[in-house]
Amino acid sequence: MDSNARMTLTYSKVHVELPMGVRTSEAEEDWQEVSWVSLSTGDLLVVADSELVFKYADTKVKPKPLGSLLRASTVPGADDSCLVVDTSDSHSSQFRFTFSSASDATSFKQLADKIVAAHEARRKREANVSSRGEDVGAMKLAQDIQDKFRREGRLPLVFRRADFFGVHPDSPDAGEVRVGRGAFVRLDPREEDSRTTIGEYALLFFSEDDGAKKEFKKIPIGPRMSLKKQPLEDDDPDGPAAIFELRQGPQVYSLAFDEDDVALAFARDFRVRSRLMDISLKTAKGQHAVGEAHAEMLQMERRSCNARLGRFLRLMLLLMWVVVLIRTGLHVRENPGQEPKVYIDWAKQDLMKGVMFAGSHLRSAGSTVCELAVGAVPASSLERCLQPGGVSQVRECLLELVNIGSS
Repeated sequence: MDSNARMTLTYSKVHVELPMGVRTSEAEEDWQEVSWVSLSTGDLLVVADSELVFKYADTKVKPKPLGSLLRASTVPGADDSCLVVDTSDSHSSQFRFTFSSASDATSFKQLADKIVAAHEARRKREANVSSRGEDVGAMKLAQDIQDKFRREGRLPLVFRRADFFGVHPDSPDAGEVRVGRGAFVRLDPREEDSRTTIGEYALLFFSEDDGAKKEFKKIPIGPRMSLKKQPLEDDDPDGPAAIFELRQGPQVYSLAFDEDDVALAFARDFRVRSRLMDISLKTAKGQHAVGEAHAEMLQMERRSCNARLGRFLRLMLLLMWVVVLIRTGLHVRENPGQEPKVYIDWAKQDLMKGVMFAGSHLRSAGSTVCELAVGAVPASSLERCLQPGGVSQVRECLLELVNIGSS
């Protein structure tokens, strides 16, 4: 026998036989009077603990489903490797399997006995629940919960006939105990909250003792919560059909359900909501990170642009003063012997002309100035404009740099 995958067992070289003719119910246990016809030899697969599938040795032939395993019986007088098996197959509900070894037959027989015991325990549990009249109380609590939230315009999912294990608020030192029996409720956020945000999904527990007036426990369904199914005690007919361990950070709870269908529905719904919260958290973190990165990038651009623009303006002021000094020197050389006041007046006039020149071309040169500020115009070109040559040459040089000479 090989274990090929989780929940799948494979028994190799199993010879499968079918009963010949129609068997009567009186003759089902009289194996000596049954004639068997050979089907084939191949691999017998047990999928999900109970579904049987026969794979022919000839891989071109499609595997044959044999139904769910119900019971396996030894054949009196036959070899230890031979078993007669009852299944849920609609065409032939009985087969005879001859395994390649007695150990494989024993393993298969133990698996079948385990399935029979589980079915019997479920029947006893359902009978005990019915005899205690718990259905009436569970149905009333579920209905009261629905009525309570329907008045608020909300429609919760109710998972009834459940037990809640945790730390009781009245005795926190006692460890995990059964704190109540009742129903778990999965509650969606209010409609007005879900329009703008994902909102909060919550898991509530209402006990039969307190009724639907107020929940006994409220657990917000958030990211990084885990729900794990726990193994059951097969020999406990009064035990639950399913038990789950719910972890929320350091908090650990146990949730038990009397019905398999209710437990499966609860686990599926909880995992969907938990994954939704995980995705919403990742989305929110991503949007926040993008927003922070964008804001930081804008701030860096502002800081960089402001710094370079400041350096550019300082350079322009320095250039203006240099031009004024050069013009003053030219006035002194061309008009010697004048009073200092005359030279100062000429310098003021040149300075005002420079200011008027800068103001008249500031708008049209704005986009080019930005390029100049961020380094599009090399510093060597600006230094070239400062070389001696007269104010007219300096002006032409600046116009050429800012590309407004032709405008």
